Amino acid sequence: MELYITGTGIVSCAGNSGDADFLKESQSYDTDRLLCVEPNYTAYIPPMQLRRMSKAVRIGIGASKMCMASAGIEKPDAISVGTAMGCLTDTEVFLNKMITQEEQMLTPTAFIQSTHNTVSGQIALLAGCYGHNLTFVQRGHSFEHAVINTQLYLSDNPHQQMLVGGIDELTDGSVEALKIGGINRKENSTPADVLNGNTQGAVAGEGAAFFIMTDDKPIKPAVCIKDVYAFTEKDIVTAAQKLTAYVNSQSLNIDAVLLGQSGDEKSNAFYESLRSGIFSNKPQYIFKHLCGEYATASAFALGILSNAITKGEALPSHCALNNEAVALKNVLLVNHYMHYYSCWVLQVA
Repeated sequence: MELYITGTGIVSCAGNSGDADFLKESQSYDTDRLLCVEPNYTAYIPPMQLRRMSKAVRIGIGASKMCMASAGIEKPDAISVGTAMGCLTDTEVFLNKMITQEEQMLTPTAFIQSTHNTVSGQIALLAGCYGHNLTFVQRGHSFEHAVINTQLYLSDNPHQQMLVGGIDELTDGSVEALKIGGINRKENSTPADVLNGNTQGAVAGEGAAFFIMTDDKPIKPAVCIKDVYAFTEKDIVTAAQKLTAYVNSQSLNIDAVLLGQSGDEKSNAFYESLRSGIFSNKPQYIFKHLCGEYATASAFALGILSNAITKGEALPSHCALNNEAVALKNVLLVNHYMHYYSCWVLQVA
């Protein structure tokens, strides 16, 4: 697998990649959820369409438009999107109406807009892209599978440019459900809780990150995805052993590691094992104090790395856990959500 990222667009709790000061400063908050800082959509979406769009669709289109603008294109050849939860707001609206109206005289609009592929469909309509368009819904591996699909598509259709994204949104209902499930914290969190904490659950997050990916090596420096290793494992110790074995088998020269440490005590053991073991002498960074915990957060992590490389900058210093990297040539991205694990082998080409 060699996928080159030529454009990046991010709408997140930490701001938007279209802003000049994106990630320049560390965040300050005390909350149980990190919600997206939405951009001014007038440059991306016609006003009459915007007023009928849910948040998931808005942030997805906003991020995809930023991405295509940064790549210098108006229409991709194909689209591949990963989302674990889909358009939750419209889903809740439809289900509530089913109850309050006793399943009578239901309008189909909310149901149509609640499907997981609504975001990719709306992007395709606005961009005029009528080719290959798939949405992957595999929980903590949704974005990973969207990227693997990209590699498969480009192997059959070389020299094309594919729009690839990961997106998930929060609602009041989903936050409470995730708290009950023990995934998110019931109490408020601060950045220090994510950086240094050992709490029950993580701060809830959401966001959209989109990329233009191609198999053609660009002239300018760009992030190249060399491999994605994804697996499921319920035992933390076994998961750490699997990932360590994979890294050892690759014989990699690692300049830095980007870790999905969230402050949750269940997942902390996994990251601490790696930090004190195979990555003990490597520069270590985290990102979930910026975006929170959600199923497609690996897309945000890939986005901040690509954004830094494109702008010729280092990774934000407020993301560093130990020493900052001198160079960013070979980077590993390691993420964990519930019992879904992924390890990304990334190289600056």
